[in-house]
Amino acid sequence: MNGWTDKTSFFPGKILSCSAEELGLEDSSEKSSNALLARAWCPGWSYANKSLEAFLQGSLLEYATNRQKVDGVTTSLLSPHLHFGELSVRKLFYEVRTKQVTWTREANAVGEQNVTLFLRSIGFREYSRYLSFHFPFTHERSLLANLKSFPWRVDEAYFKAWRQGRTGYPLVDAGMRELWATGWLHNRIRIVVSSFFVKFLQLPWRWGMKYFWDTLLDADLECDVLGWQYISGGLPDGHELDRMDNPQVLLLPVCDNCEGVIVGVVAVRVQGCFVQSNLSDSVSLPSVIISASLLTWLHNGASG
Repeated sequence: MNGWTDKTSFFPGKILSCSAEELGLEDSSEKSSNALLARAWCPGWSYANKSLEAFLQGSLLEYATNRQKVDGVTTSLLSPHLHFGELSVRKLFYEVRTKQVTWTREANAVGEQNVTLFLRSIGFREYSRYLSFHFPFTHERSLLANLKSFPWRVDEAYFKAWRQGRTGYPLVDAGMRELWATGWLHNRIRIVVSSFFVKFLQLPWRWGMKYFWDTLLDADLECDVLGWQYISGGLPDGHELDRMDNPQVLLLPVCDNCEGVIVGVVAVRVQGCFVQSNLSDSVSLPSVIISASLLTWLHNGASG
């Protein structure tokens, strides 16, 4: 009997195992951060399938209405599982499309439209692969040559303040602190913090992209390239570099516990609860005060 059939000949005696601590895969500087991540995420195929089922039976039906809300479970939260291969895009597409067919047969037009919108976001993910395949240099420089010589501000102090969530702008700081604590950010907040990084601080977008790569559990080179190129104006169909979000068009849906701020006929809605949950130094402030400070930033610092 040869060794390929008699596998025990390779491992005489008892096979010993050891823990992750004994392997030394985690140093002391990572323990506190990893403990925070463990509170928010659970890895593995089993948990990925449970998360997919929860999304199909829950927030998918109200995806179009709630996907812009940043204070709760309003999106699929499946991107980390996609990143680590615990869930495939094909399976996700199949399950969601099956749900759409079921709702179509039941004449559930709302559910059908929600699925269409979600599948559109999956399409953008695949588009990012197309972009990186045909333009492999886009993780290092802008796709458009006119930004090649843009005078970015090389300021380590600004970069550190942004990373630590100490810029003084509540929505930006809340987002960056949530990123460090959970390894995840809502897409809307990703747009806010990256736009602030590129257009307000004028720091090199590659710095921000690399920091996202280091901290996001769902860090995806192709998706991150697409996002940062889009925000910095590096794509033909992206935001112009001099374009800032205007409070008249930036509408963040209000959660049930938050107050909106009315300025003239414009309702500028912000997530006061989201800011309070991530900024310990603002928990004593009412939502309307936080909303007013965010409005000031949107009007003075991020209006075009």
